[in-house]
Amino acid sequence: MAIVKAFNGIRYSKGNITNEICPPYDVISPEEKTQLKKKSKNNMVQLELSDSEGSKNKYVQASFLFKKWIQEGVLAQDDKPSLYFYEQVFKDHGKKMVRRGFFTALKLENPHGGAVKAHEKTLAKPKADRLSLLKAVKANLSPIFGLFNDDKKKIVAICKNIAKKKPAATATDKEGTSHKLWIISDEKIIADIAKSLISKKIFIADGHHRYETAWNYLQYVKSKSKNFSDKNEYGYVLAYLCPMEDSGISIWPTHRVIESPSDIEENIEKYFNVLPAKDFEKLQKEKVQPILIFKDGKYRTLQIKNPALLKKAMPDKCQAYRNLGVSILHSILIPQITADKYVYVKNDKEAISLAKKTKKIAILVPATPVEAIKEIALKNETMPQKSTYFFPKLASGIIIHTVC
Repeated sequence: MAIVKAFNGIRYSKGNITNEICPPYDVISPEEKTQLKKKSKNNMVQLELSDSEGSKNKYVQASFLFKKWIQEGVLAQDDKPSLYFYEQVFKDHGKKMVRRGFFTALKLENPHGGAVKAHEKTLAKPKADRLSLLKAVKANLSPIFGLFNDDKKKIVAICKNIAKKKPAATATDKEGTSHKLWIISDEKIIADIAKSLISKKIFIADGHHRYETAWNYLQYVKSKSKNFSDKNEYGYVLAYLCPMEDSGISIWPTHRVIESPSDIEENIEKYFNVLPAKDFEKLQKEKVQPILIFKDGKYRTLQIKNPALLKKAMPDKCQAYRNLGVSILHSILIPQITADKYVYVKNDKEAISLAKKTKKIAILVPATPVEAIKEIALKNETMPQKSTYFFPKLASGIIIHTVC
């Protein structure tokens, strides 16, 4: 069962935090990091991607700055346990959209079982980095992003009503997305939401590395503490939870750029029908997703010849997994290439441009439907790396959850 609770959040003392928020650590380029640091000496990137300072390594420096900001009043902890409702207003391919959910402390469970369901493989290196940061700062600086079923739209309605009130904090990021935060300490609302979620599954949309890091930190504390109790704050992780029924759920595909494998043409001829590029968009609505390949200046839509090939290539996977373009890419079109060999690009035009510039090939895939994520996660299966891109990303610096 999914257990959530209110917590005493740590947040920026000022109301407009446009210059203080930053994107998640794993999407910040070195150039953007420099720009964020220029916006404010207290920008959250100083903690998420801290630099070493003198004898202090980057993790010790992050801890030093975190404590310093609290001492100076840049950050302050709320007196009452609260849930933190969050709204993002954004444009998705020209269409205005609104996504609403809330930040909570989510009880940690083994990532490979229980009510919290993952769908993506994780890598050791980023988990080690985030664990070192968590040990130093002893706080979740940024949240995981979870989805849950709210078929009666009870929590959708609560979020809408809260959004009518004046927010405690606002920000606008470089993409033009507006961020608003409300602090709710009303015990009845908190109890109603906790009760509503206790029978639900939480599907991790984004933040798989952060979730597993929080679990690993819990095991670390357990091995070191004589008074261990998973009811303490380290037994929970900062989570932004959003109803699947929210109208602002937007999932983008992540495209691939790679050196052309020697057997790619052989695999195309053997397993795929080759169609014009214009068919790619139309075929995305089919049960089995297509792939669009750009190679040698030409575009081709690839459609699997025989659906029976999917089960043969992916015998241990569920139907929802097999039907995805990204799964077909990695299991049939180019099965021998490991995930680290690809360059991942969220924008199709950027993928094509990079392929032209580097004389490589670009492979465009359709977005993963939210229902497929749910089905795959319920089967305890994991999709290939970078199979989903939830847009927009959650901002870091909106709220912090301490784990000590």
